[in-house]
Amino acid sequence: MSPTIQLVAVQMRWSAMDGRSPEAFAARMATLLQQACAPLDPQAPALVALPEDVGLLAALAVLPPGLVRQPSMAAAMALAVRRQLLPALYRRLRHRVSWARALLLVINPLLARLYLETFSQLARAHRIYLVAGSAPLADYGIHGGEVPRALRPRGAAVYNTSALFGPDGRLIGLQPKVALIDLEGPAGLDLSPGSPEAIRVFETEVGRLGVAVCLDAFVPESPVRELLVRQGAQILVQPSANPGPWTPEQQADWLRGAWAATVQEGRFTYALNLMMTGTLFDLAFYGQSALFARDTRHACEGQGYRDLGPLPGFLAVAATDDSEEILRACVPHPDAPLP
Repeated sequence: MSPTIQLVAVQMRWSAMDGRSPEAFAARMATLLQQACAPLDPQAPALVALPEDVGLLAALAVLPPGLVRQPSMAAAMALAVRRQLLPALYRRLRHRVSWARALLLVINPLLARLYLETFSQLARAHRIYLVAGSAPLADYGIHGGEVPRALRPRGAAVYNTSALFGPDGRLIGLQPKVALIDLEGPAGLDLSPGSPEAIRVFETEVGRLGVAVCLDAFVPESPVRELLVRQGAQILVQPSANPGPWTPEQQADWLRGAWAATVQEGRFTYALNLMMTGTLFDLAFYGQSALFARDTRHACEGQGYRDLGPLPGFLAVAATDDSEEILRACVPHPDAPLP
């Protein structure tokens, strides 16, 4: 066991142009991971994490061209449905689902392959543990290992799913989001809520990892945090995408997530909260990514969210709520003996 581990939080600033083609998506992710991983020490295991919904760019990439120039998410969705009308109509009638869900089912095998293979290759290239944000994935019966050549959805469910890859590029596991926001509900993307029974902790060289996608890390909205604690998670990874202004009230509310679980309650040794920023069509996203430590001796004094002043337990925090930034920390392994 290495006495130290490296934690890397990627705060990404996205644009619909990142999903203009599969090649553009893969190139954008490769550039981002190169920036994140270039300064890492190859002798210490590293965990790198991306924000929630990065896989929506993979969805755009496998849809017909022209969508990225639409003025709104609704307009892009309407155009996509028109261009995939017959296969979408078939799935809508067969599964009795909305147009949004039907469209996601049509493109999902291509979307899933692009998302999973892109991040598998990048994890292997940089020899890192990689939490690849999340993507809208159907159920393919995959629990880990190599991604099968034939991807066939099992049923009509589509989940906001986070994927964890190992340094060898193999898929360690998938974690579906349990608690959904309005944008993910029937009037939006029409995603399916994950089952709490699917929550699990993953054994890695950096420690036992638990992934709680955005709202799943808050209490009492979701049981996920408690389930991760019961299974012995040492590191909490919270990929997030906040579609609203980063107001003082929003910052205070965000403290109820990974920060409270790690610093106030002491339930995890470390936590990573990754925020998506930038604009996707007419939706703007804001937030400050951060790294947290239960042992405040490892934290940096004088750090905290922009309007709330210094707070204990911050290893690092993004300087702004609307830029692309990369946060890094080298810390003792969760199983390292106490000094």
